[in-house]
Amino acid sequence: MSGVTDSLVGAWVKGKDTSPAFENYEIIQELPQGGQAIVYKAIHKPTKTHVAMKILLPTLVASTRARYYFEREAELIAGLDHPNIVKIRDSGIIHGQYFFVMEYIKGQPLYRYVEAQNLSFRERIILFKKICEAVTYAHQQGIIHRDLKSGNILIDERGEPHILDFGLAKAIGMSELERKDAMPTITGQWSGSLSNMSPEQAAAKPELIDVRSDVYALGMMLYHILTGQDPYDVTGPVLEVLKNIQGAEPVRPGKIIRKFDTDIEAIVLTAIDKDRARRYQSVAGLQSDIENWLAGRPISVRSISTLYLIRKVIARHRYVAAVVGLLLVIILSFSFIALDLYLTARAAQRDAEAISKQWTEKAVQLEKEQRKTLSIVAPLHFTNILELLRKGRIAEAEKSSRIFAKDSREFIATIFLISPQPLKDKEAEFRRRIGEEQVRFAEFVIGEHYLKDRNKEQALNAYRNSFKALQKIRGENKPAETWLANIVQARLYELTTADEKTGLFSAGEPNE
Repeated sequence: MSGVTDSLVGAWVKGKDTSPAFENYEIIQELPQGGQAIVYKAIHKPTKTHVAMKILLPTLVASTRARYYFEREAELIAGLDHPNIVKIRDSGIIHGQYFFVMEYIKGQPLYRYVEAQNLSFRERIILFKKICEAVTYAHQQGIIHRDLKSGNILIDERGEPHILDFGLAKAIGMSELERKDAMPTITGQWSGSLSNMSPEQAAAKPELIDVRSDVYALGMMLYHILTGQDPYDVTGPVLEVLKNIQGAEPVRPGKIIRKFDTDIEAIVLTAIDKDRARRYQSVAGLQSDIENWLAGRPISVRSISTLYLIRKVIARHRYVAAVVGLLLVIILSFSFIALDLYLTARAAQRDAEAISKQWTEKAVQLEKEQRKTLSIVAPLHFTNILELLRKGRIAEAEKSSRIFAKDSREFIATIFLISPQPLKDKEAEFRRRIGEEQVRFAEFVIGEHYLKDRNKEQALNAYRNSFKALQKIRGENKPAETWLANIVQARLYELTTADEKTGLFSAGEPNE
């Protein structure tokens, strides 16, 4: 088969059609390729539009793992619909050769574009915000990119970014073993490019990789487009680079560029914090602070002191601030108009009180937005807790659960699973606290309890009950319910036989 595919690819490069399956495409040129695929620029003859055709390397066709991730990349891109994420148009197999066709983006990689266009500081921040919006959308659809870097973000002629290459992406809440013949993404390997790799990726700890790994990669991008360099050395021997990623402290941007904006510096350093718990807990949180900075509002990672608020107000209302300054000069120079200036000062005080009230309301709004973000992150965090419990790391699981509110279902479930009491002594109280409207979640947790006790039959019954309850709410597109549907099916897939799997999933998934 390798000989066939080698000759097929070679013929395409020369512009020949070797099969009717490709008669609608004319290959123009080879584009820069990754480690596992060749990418060609081509013309779709019926519409006379340019496309990009990605073809799995012939030497990797025999690899089950390579084929799986190539097919999965096409599936993940097909499920995304965002103007700043590349779209897929076609896919298939010809003569054993795997391929898919995407829209062609005529543009430059992020770093090259920023330098070539000589963008201002603010223009670079605005461009970065658009990238954050696209990644936030992908996360809301349950997809972590895991390989965000300059080469995977092309900026077109209109200045719009496009995210490419989802070859290392992962669906949130799902095991890497999504298919029977699939291979793990990383087992003692590194996934992602070294330049923007997060510490947890550098440490080869796949169980720690989540949306915060994409936050880290985005922080590295922002650092580079604003300073022109990386926060620590990412060149040289691989082991030395991996060591730097995990332990080297980043150089503060203010030491590279004089008078570097302190708010942006705080945003960047929070995004690339080595400790995941101290980073932004989602790209949405990072995006929110970028938007706050662009609008002249306080950011969440700076303590809101009186002096800080005054500085933000002055920066946002420069004209008013200049007028007040002029009035102060008049007070010192012309004391005979003291009364008039006194009345002006009283008016300014009322304005300051109104502004203070406004920022208080903004702080309340920010807190609400953080709670909304937690509702998206909570399922992923609870998945990590379940993994800790299955490994017997009770203390770590209990510590991790403190991120949840004490009345949340995830916190109640964690305490229930940690409790050493027999199931019959604690099940009724657990179900009462969870509530009847959460019976699908309660049944799943009961299944986890049985699975922890190695009671496969009872665990299967509980998972099936949860599956039936989920089918009754088909159509809901809430992140928490999508996560629950995915993990319940994953558990059933692990515990059932091949014949049972056919019967179980033939009717469709509960959340399509």
